[in-house]
Amino acid sequence: MPDPLIELLCAWRREISAAPMPVLVDTALAVRVVREAARAGRVHASPDDACTRARN
Repeated sequence: MPDPLIELLCAWRREISAAPMPVLVDTALAVRVVREAARAGRVHASPDDACTRARN
């Protein structure tokens, strides 16, 4: 007998995958903005203190 939770999650995934998702951000622009912010010293730790990068 199939697990109802697995069936639900698979159906949800199929539904989400069926809807086209437009590009929200131009990748080249996003990379440029992040690099410029890093050079300017405006990149801060994540709000939840996750270790996402080395601290100086």
